[in-house]
Amino acid sequence: MRYLFVSVILLSMTVLHVHAQNLSTITGNIIQSDGKPVEYANVMLLSTGDSTLVKGAIADENGRFVLQAASGNAYFLQATMVGMNDAYSAPFSLQKNFEVPSLTLSEGQMMKELVITDRKQLYQHKIDRLVINVENSITSVGGTALEVLERSPGITVNRQNNSIGIVGKDGVVVMINGKISYVPVDAVIQLLQGMNASEIASIELLTTPPSNYDAEGNAGFINIVMKKKLDQGLNGSYSLSGGYGNGAITTDNISANYRKGRVNLYGSYAFLFDDRDQFFLTSRIVTKADSIFGTETRNNRDPLQVNHNMRLGLDYDVSSKTVMGILVSAYDNKWSMFSINNSFYTQNKVLSSYSNLENNEVNQWKNFSANYNIKHTINEKSFLTFDTDYLYYRDDNPNDYSTDYYDANNVLQRNSLIESSKITPIKTWVAKVDYTNRINAKLSIETGVKGILSTFENDVAVTNFIDNKWQIDPTLTNTSFLDEKVMAAYTSFDFTISPKTTAKAGLRYEWTNSVLTDAADIKIVDRQYGLFFPTIYLNRKISETLNMNWSYSKRISRPTFNQMAPFVIFFDPTTFITGNSALQPAITDAFKYDITYKTYFVSFQYAFQDSSIARFQERIDATNNRLIFEASNLDFTRTYSATFGIPIDISTWWRMQNNISGIYQQISAYQNKKPVEISLGSFQFNTTQFFKLSSSFSAELSGFYNGPSASGIAKSKSFYSINAGLQRVLPNNHGSLKFAVSDIFESLKFQAGTAVQGSNFTTSNIFDFSNRTFTLTYTRNFGRNEIKASRSRGTGSDDERRRVE
Repeated sequence: MRYLFVSVILLSMTVLHVHAQNLSTITGNIIQSDGKPVEYANVMLLSTGDSTLVKGAIADENGRFVLQAASGNAYFLQATMVGMNDAYSAPFSLQKNFEVPSLTLSEGQMMKELVITDRKQLYQHKIDRLVINVENSITSVGGTALEVLERSPGITVNRQNNSIGIVGKDGVVVMINGKISYVPVDAVIQLLQGMNASEIASIELLTTPPSNYDAEGNAGFINIVMKKKLDQGLNGSYSLSGGYGNGAITTDNISANYRKGRVNLYGSYAFLFDDRDQFFLTSRIVTKADSIFGTETRNNRDPLQVNHNMRLGLDYDVSSKTVMGILVSAYDNKWSMFSINNSFYTQNKVLSSYSNLENNEVNQWKNFSANYNIKHTINEKSFLTFDTDYLYYRDDNPNDYSTDYYDANNVLQRNSLIESSKITPIKTWVAKVDYTNRINAKLSIETGVKGILSTFENDVAVTNFIDNKWQIDPTLTNTSFLDEKVMAAYTSFDFTISPKTTAKAGLRYEWTNSVLTDAADIKIVDRQYGLFFPTIYLNRKISETLNMNWSYSKRISRPTFNQMAPFVIFFDPTTFITGNSALQPAITDAFKYDITYKTYFVSFQYAFQDSSIARFQERIDATNNRLIFEASNLDFTRTYSATFGIPIDISTWWRMQNNISGIYQQISAYQNKKPVEISLGSFQFNTTQFFKLSSSFSAELSGFYNGPSASGIAKSKSFYSINAGLQRVLPNNHGSLKFAVSDIFESLKFQAGTAVQGSNFTTSNIFDFSNRTFTLTYTRNFGRNEIKASRSRGTGSDDERRRVE
């Protein structure tokens, strides 16, 4: 009843009405020389003063377009279409609604392949997001989506604890084409490693997402926009890439689109093979009584990742007002590894014993997802969408460990055999309805409801070979079941306060019911809670080149499934990772203020997170002398940050983009039931240099530096990476060839540890996931190039794919 009451209140807000003032409507038609309409032509409204873009639109199937703009200003229109010559209107002063004489596009010189020589600005600042246009980046080609994120401003990819953060805040939700990858963070990291960067058009950073997005995520959303083929007929592209960096790597993909009449069929397939070696070094010192015990482990890892990723979709125009679509996707990501771990144990700095452990591990994620979507246009101002989704994931994570123990005199004492298994099937069902209505030229409204049901089973077993037989370890073996329901309703408004001031406000309500039980049906977790999540945006256009944005949002970070469920993965005989069923959700209040001047921008942010969830926090089990990594709730985290974007055009052939971020955090936590206060400032720098060497040759040099940072009570040291690339556009439309070198100085190493004053232990760890890698990539397009826009849509599960962990 409470949820129904709130939904009725939110949905009833749609009756609000605001009268339009100071805006006029511009209408017109785009035609060919023979008078026939030009379908889906691009229309740009430009200022007569400096030809800057004011607004843009796409004509409909009849060549008709509609624009709104501030009255009292002078404009002109430009119409464009690939394969045709541009058309321009005469300048006009807009005083009231205005019908522009038809713009005629004449036939241009037909091209077998369109080659775009100009680039978008690398960074674009919008009212609720920062857009990074990476599709022309040479150093990104041949790499992976994860590597692109690592080079993006303000983003920190921590492979040590499998987390992604924005300006010092963890809890990021990753989306692909607006569709949330609702999988464990571990699986998201693997998925992004298996995604070819050459298929990425842009990356959008939403640190204060609007209310039509789920309230999940402390730091906000990262939306990876993949390239789309929007042509009429059959078209597509393929890319073949091979490289070496202390092991072979290849990232290959093909995508195609077929559009005819009412039908649009599209699909893609990507393959990744990565055999690059890794190295870990972990050490700790524990003080117990009058003795100091030390442990150091050297981990030489030989991993192999093989990833298959496919996507197939169909859109069908049922009528001029209704379109429906089916989208299925699947992937198989198999990560296998053989590692040798050498551990050395000391007492009072004297070697007491050592062990050699051989580990075989497989972590295989399989996924199948299906979506049905229908969009109905009620009239030219309003439409209704419905989505239903089914998501299935399965994680199979077997491990076997063989350990030889030696004394200080190199005498074999014993051998230990351990096997562990973890099987986790996860199912999620989603239903979502959204309604959008532009009430008038000043006010539009969006409202909707959503229901989510997730179930999972986490079956963990650990057995030891004792007395010539396998025996279950009851302290590490567990089966758990989770049922979670989330119900949500929201309303969001976009309105124009004045010709230079716009605002966006929304309110979302979410109710959550989570029940985690063990094999005996005993409840481990039983939580029900409902919360409101407001969002507010304000944009002020000072001039044609100066803009200011202000925003506020309230967010939630729920514990992920793996964080709550019991499991165990060993690093060495006395070090392992486990879950924490006592985790509570974290609530964040985030404020942001942005200033954009031409292509320069500065962003100030403040966030307060209550009960922050910190991944991979370290604690000592003194009884068994074990170091345990697990997620834990902090008391709170305050984060202050400032980010500056500074593009510089040195010459016509050399331009650069520089981004600088300063971050200051205050963390309050508990260690062994004692309060811990941490304050830490950090600095991040990112630069990309573009060189246009000739009409067919270009080059790029990029790099980033991340200063020391905190993850809960753990601290990481600084690290950096430098990358370079060269591109050659082949003659006669034969595609392009790109050569890139990543991590040139092999400097991308994560070094982190815990050293809390007054505690009985300190740790220091080095995780080297990266190698200097040389990559050669060939890319070519095929098919027709008469562009016709396809609809852009997400799915009902866009906000459900993160918490499978």
